[in-house]
Parts: sequence; structure tokens; C-alpha cells
Amino acid sequence: MQAPSRNPDLKHLVLLGGGHAQVAVLKSLIMKPMDGLRVTLISRDILTPYSGMLPGYVEGLYDDHEITIDLSHLARLAGARFIHGDVSSLDANRKKLTITGRPEMGYDLLSINIGSSPDLSSIKGAEDFAIPVKPISRLLENLKPVLAAEATPSRHTKTIAIIGAGAAGVEMAFSLHHRLVEREKRNLRFIVIQRGARIMAEFPKKAAHVLMKALKQKDISVLCGHGVEEIDRRSLRLDNGEVIEADHTLVVTAGRPARFLTKSGLALDDRGFVAVSPSLQSTSHDDVFAAGDIATILSSPRPKAGVFAVRAGAVLTRNLRKALLGANLEYWQPQRHYLALVGTGDRKAMAIRGQIVLPPSRWLWHLKEWIDRRFIEKFTALPEIPQPKPSALAKQMAEEGHEGDAALAAMRCLGCGAKTGFSDLDSAINAAQDYLRASGHDLQSPINTTADSAVFTPPSGQLVQSVDAISALVDDPFMLGRIAALHALSDLFASHAKPLSALAILTLPHAFSSLQRQDITQVLAGAMLALHEHGAALAGGHTAEGEAMQVGFAVTGVLPEQYSPYAPKDGDVLILTKPLGVGAILAAHQQGHPLATGHLRQRVIEVMAQSNGMAADIFGQYGALPMTDVTGFGLARHALSLIASLGDGTHSLDIHLDDVPVLPSARRLIAEQNVSSLHHANRLAAPVVSSRDDDGILYDPQTGGGLLAIIPKAKAKSCVKALLEGGLEAAMIGHVVKDGRAEIRVS
Repeated sequence: MQAPSRNPDLKHLVLLGGGHAQVAVLKSLIMKPMDGLRVTLISRDILTPYSGMLPGYVEGLYDDHEITIDLSHLARLAGARFIHGDVSSLDANRKKLTITGRPEMGYDLLSINIGSSPDLSSIKGAEDFAIPVKPISRLLENLKPVLAAEATPSRHTKTIAIIGAGAAGVEMAFSLHHRLVEREKRNLRFIVIQRGARIMAEFPKKAAHVLMKALKQKDISVLCGHGVEEIDRRSLRLDNGEVIEADHTLVVTAGRPARFLTKSGLALDDRGFVAVSPSLQSTSHDDVFAAGDIATILSSPRPKAGVFAVRAGAVLTRNLRKALLGANLEYWQPQRHYLALVGTGDRKAMAIRGQIVLPPSRWLWHLKEWIDRRFIEKFTALPEIPQPKPSALAKQMAEEGHEGDAALAAMRCLGCGAKTGFSDLDSAINAAQDYLRASGHDLQSPINTTADSAVFTPPSGQLVQSVDAISALVDDPFMLGRIAALHALSDLFASHAKPLSALAILTLPHAFSSLQRQDITQVLAGAMLALHEHGAALAGGHTAEGEAMQVGFAVTGVLPEQYSPYAPKDGDVLILTKPLGVGAILAAHQQGHPLATGHLRQRVIEVMAQSNGMAADIFGQYGALPMTDVTGFGLARHALSLIASLGDGTHSLDIHLDDVPVLPSARRLIAEQNVSSLHHANRLAAPVVSSRDDDGILYDPQTGGGLLAIIPKAKAKSCVKALLEGGLEAAMIGHVVKDGRAEIRVS
């Protein structure tokens, strides 16, 4: 795995999409890091499936994990930031893109590999009733109702219609038919509909003839020469007026490009795909590259097939490196004839290359499977790599006229805590504020946020202050800002205080000034949005430079004037509002543990990014209950601190371990000693009386953990119901015992 670089980030490469070509770029960065380069991968999907193995998956031969590449793990090994999100706009002239719900992000070099989707708008009702096969990553979920179709015998024969009879549509028909009809004996009929005169129009007539014969043998109907004009819940209507029964309709027609490209300023082909030269460089913008289905090489267009995206990966990788260093690019001439292995069900495949066609056979399937598995293994079985070589970018940047930037200085000044330049900080904060205003948030009277302190007149009531900071436990700076702000505010929520203001403490990695401005903008936009949701203002702060990013906030809140804390009684109930396991899962993901998948990591991020504000408000409706937030010291230590805060030393807590909500796989990870570095210290700091040897989850450090509250027994069920109805998680995990021991017991 790539060791952290001590050299500043100088240029920013954004990889938009995790398609077949782009994963090759990431692997190249794992094996040969480019020191001084910041890489950000933006993907709407965390797991990217390999299209070549889709027929086997549909047939039931492969599980999800066998055909997918975890982009979050691949990005981690490559030293890249991974942002899970959709891009809503691109301005290639300004070198800016926008991730939905975020401020703009700049880039020095952009590579697009996002695939395509069927144009459902061309068929009435398709967007409501059809199942698109692309993007393939969504198909795994969309296919579930089809795979469950007629799971029990029925007198009524249901119909599955497949619109589109290219290679993908034909493979889908064979695979689904074999799984559902031949193997599972379900009462289903299949029909394949093609607007053109014949199936497999992209291949020789001989291939179409062989496949038509195989389809007929399996009693799969084929209708050519008619397009579908409308799809309903249980039928579809052809362009000749004929209505065909269809309980499920899959669309496997030609894809359309992402809509944001139309206003991107990029040169596009006549169908709206990115126009590129044989170097995969945009024909209109030298700093944009594209590969796969989303791109068209104008001088030698090829079918939108996965084989070309795979083979483009090596060329894209080399040319991105060359472009960053100002070297001459290489040209790629995609071959006209390539080996296509088309799955025909029952572990058989046929081969097509040019005019050569081999009929379906088992040995061709074995060849296809060998090729497919070898591709997946390239991106799932990755070795450790050596230390990165010295940066080649610094010299290039200096030659381009940037020698005055502090990031290129031979000796970096670390005075005053290595502060970021005033103009960079000021412009970044203004950009974050502009984003919030454009998103409809009224900032009212903003305070000078470049100040290190703030002056304000507090409302009546007692002030509550707290401070907290976290390291860059997520790659996405916008989300990191949100999580850090909510993590700090949580102390106020646990005190029943209303947030008032916050001061930021940011440590930024060494980087070119424009990249630091981007980081500050993203972090503060995420943080200010979270603060604004709770009526608090960012009143100022301090920045510093360091090896890694850290984000913290000193927060101030105010208690209501009439504040009378509730005194717990024997039998009162203990309620927890978020699941545990954050620390173990993040640690395991960082170590590449197979259980800590990208999807599980994303679930952890969602937990951390959820505010405790609503939970505190709901608890507040039941009185000034004793509360604490469960964070870095783990549930056991925070529970001890909670009873200590009661003051009289007479209360103990009985925790029912099986009732404690836990994130998937966390218990198993902890049992296997895949734990956070703080775990063992937490155990030593929280002596408990336990009858269980599987209580390790109680010591797992949480970031953005939930609230732990004591509530009268008679109100506990009502409170949990209110929390659940508010869209929160909540569980009763124990009770209070007034026994004079002041201890935590686990049962």
C-alpha cells in the first residue's frame, strides 16, 4: 500500500466514474505512485461490477462479491480520495465540476469513465415500468423482482420481455431462461424484441443464425422489425399497435450519455457522447480525457462494448501520466475485430471474431470464465508496493511559472502553526458561504470568519462550551466537515444546550495553494451546513499545515433558563440512539479486511453524518434527562462517566449486551481482534463487571456516535417510538440500579 507522501500535493487528478478503464488507472497508481499528485475518485457506486461476468451472475453461477470491485478499497490502496456521489454539472471551460449537494470542485486533469444508460425517455412508460440493464451496477438490485418472479408453481404463465437483441440482450435472455425455467422450473415465457431486421446486428449474419437457432431450441420467442412505443405495468405496445403481455420488461437498448454533458462545454458526438481523439483526450479540452461507453473516438468509432473499455485502460493510464508531465501522448487504434464470447446459458458460450463463429460449447464458457476471473483478480489481489519515488511534478510546475507558490519552496516556513495564507483562507470561506446562500440558507449577519476569535452577545441562560477534533477518517472533505461539526455539537446536544456558535481548527496537508483552497471550501461548506441546520454560526477559526488533515471545532451553546435536571430512580431505562462498531469497521477497512466492504464503510459514514440534534430534542420533551454522547472512549467508559455525573455515587447501570445495536460485521471483526488502536486503552479505562467474553463492542471508539440517555421506565417505550418515528435508530439497552456501587454490569 502507498505510504503517505511527505511532498505537497501539486496537481489534482479527478477520476469521474469507476468504470473498467478507470480501475486500471487506480491500479497503476498503486503499483507506481505519482508523488505530488492528488487523486480524487468520484463514483455514484461503491462496488463496480465487471460486465463480462454479468451473464454468469444472472444465471446464478457467481455471487455479488465475485463479480464486483470495491472502489473504496482500490482508492485507498492508490492513495486516492473516494467520494460517493453523483456529478450534476461540469464546466470544462472553468475546470470545475459539481457533486450534487456540494460546492464546486476544481481539477487540473479530469478523466471520465461513467458508462451510459438506456434512453428510457424514448418509450412511453419505460421510466415507470421498465428495468434498465445499464448502468450494470444498478442492475444487481433492479433484477431482484425478476429473479423472484413466480417463485412458486402457477397455472398462469408470466412473461418476461427483453427489449434489445444485441449481445447484451441475447445473453440476458439465455441466462435468465436457464436459471428460472430450466433449473428452477418456473412457469415463465420469454420474448426478445428488436426494432431492427435481425438480432446481433453488430456481428455477422452467421452469428445471428446460430443464436436464433439456440433461442428457438429453448422456446425463447424473438420478434424483429418492430419497436416498442409504450410500456405498462403488465403489457407493452408495439409501433404497429400490437399489445404484448409482459409482467417484467428489461431494456437493453443503445445507451444515452449523462445529461450534464450537454452543458459541459465539451465537444460531443452526434449522440451526445464525449468526442475524443485516439489518445482518449477530448477534442476540445486538453485537460479532459474519457474512455469506455461515455466516449467516442471520432476517427475510429467502435461499438459500446466492455472489451474496448478494458483495453483502453492501459492507454488512458499512460496518457494521464504523460499529460500531467507535459509529455507527448500516444495514440490508440482499437482493433476492428475482437474475440466476443457470448454466454448462452447452462455454462456454455459461443465465440465470434470477425467472420469466424464457433457454436456454443462448454469449453468456450471455461475460456470466458478464465478470462473474466483473471480480470477481477487484477484488482482484488494487490500486493504491497515500495516507497514512492521523488516528485517529478515540482520541476514541471516551476517551469510552468509557478515557482512563487509556497508549496514549491525548498524550505517551508512553519511559523505560526504553519498557517494557510490569508487570501486563500478568505476566498475559501467566501466560496463556502456563497454555496450555502445559493442552496437557500440564510446566513443572516455573518461574522468575520477569518478571525481567530469572535465577539457576540449571548442570550440569557448558562453557556455550555466544548471542543472536539477528528482526523481525516473519510476521504470526502465535504463529508469530513459535516461529521466533525456534528461530532463537536454532540457534546452540546448531550447537555440539552442549544448551539450558538463555533470556531474551526483546521490542519491541512501540504499542497499547492489552489488545492488547499478547495479543501477549505469543501470542509467549511459541509461544516457550515451542519451548523446552520442547528441555528449555529461559524464565528472564526485557525488553520495550520501538517502531514494529514484534521478538522475540529470549539462550540458554544446555551442552556434554557428553566433547567432542572432529572434525578434517576431505580429501574429507569437506558436508551442508545445509534449502533456501535464505527471504530472497528473503519480500522478494518483501512487494513483491507474483506468484511469491511465499501458498502459497509458507507453505512458507517451515514451513521457518523447523522445529527444527534433531533434525538436530543425528543429526549428533551421528556425532561432534562441525564445524557452523554458515545464517542471515542466507547460505550462502557461513557456510561461510567454518565453515572459519575449524577454526583451521589449510588447508581449503577445494567447493560443488556444482546440489546445493544451493532453495525453489521462489527462483532465478528472485534472477536478476530480487528480493532481500533484506541480499543485496548478504552477497556483499561472502563472497569466493568461482565459475565460475557464477547463484550468487546462496548470498548469500540465511536466517531459521531449516538446519545445515551436515562429515562423513567414509564416513558421509555413512548420515547423509543418517538425516536423511531423521527427516522432515528433507538434501543433500550439496560436499566438503572440504585445499589450504591456506582458500577457498570454487563449481562
